[in-house]
Amino acid sequence: MTTFKWGFVGAGMIAKKALYPAISRSNVGEIYAVASRDADRAMTISPTGKIYTDYDSLFADPAVDGVYISLPNAFHLPVAIKAMKAGKHVLCEKPLGMNAAEVQEAIAVSEAAGVLFVEASWNRWHPRTQRIQEVVQSGQLGAIKRIRSCFTYDGLDGGNIRLDPTIGGGILYDLGPYSTVAPLWLLDFPAVSDLAVQSVRHPGGVDETTRVNYTLGNTVCETVTSCNIPETSWLIVEGEKGTARMLGHNVFNSRHAESKLEITVGGKVTIEEFGPVDPYQIMADTFARRAQGGSDWVMPLSESLRFAQLFDAAFAQIKR
Repeated sequence: MTTFKWGFVGAGMIAKKALYPAISRSNVGEIYAVASRDADRAMTISPTGKIYTDYDSLFADPAVDGVYISLPNAFHLPVAIKAMKAGKHVLCEKPLGMNAAEVQEAIAVSEAAGVLFVEASWNRWHPRTQRIQEVVQSGQLGAIKRIRSCFTYDGLDGGNIRLDPTIGGGILYDLGPYSTVAPLWLLDFPAVSDLAVQSVRHPGGVDETTRVNYTLGNTVCETVTSCNIPETSWLIVEGEKGTARMLGHNVFNSRHAESKLEITVGGKVTIEEFGPVDPYQIMADTFARRAQGGSDWVMPLSESLRFAQLFDAAFAQIKR
């Protein structure tokens, strides 16, 4: 396998603090080029190749194998489509689009161009995340009766882009791709019913604290996200025979830290421990191998579409 040459589109916090160090440690890929309207910011990511101040020039560079997009939410779709039409594989920050129709449009472009297109929901590559999904779907907990998930933080300043409604701000697009959608992938995407949404808006107009409850078959799902509640997270699955629990401050964002999964069946409690890993690096490396013909697992676009459909339904209630 030859080294996978990455082109970064955007040089903001996530690119600098997450993907840059992850790929810098990789034996699979390298950051070859960065495109940013701020050349000085692009230089902080230290590409091995080139700095571009416009995205099209990066897309036209034949040395770039794949593109990582970390722009504000509203720009994900148009930039991803441009990159894919230029023949580049695309790993794009969540959410892929502002609604399900946009995600479907991007999927069609990826299929027509014959390139890999993946949503960068990095927590899905964490071994603990994959293990709780395996436990739930194995049947050892019995029929699942309830799933509860939560992911919150506070302390955003008023100028944070997450609070800007004109570029896709709001907590549902920020943390929803973690906690709000967790029951869907845990149960392998049954149909959603009985959707009920409660939301508190930030003065700027975006959703600030949002509870999204719904039913999947016979499973009641209770989820909450917020950027105005002290940091907390949990993922609790309750079945007829037992429970699986991920608790603590790093349920959805465990990185470079030990983590645990608590499984209780028939009154017996088992604690499974997971060593420190970097899910960003696992994600980037598996994406690169898959783009070069490997069989590594990447999150399917069908899942991204189902997430977008759930968000559409939730926003329809929020805007009533």
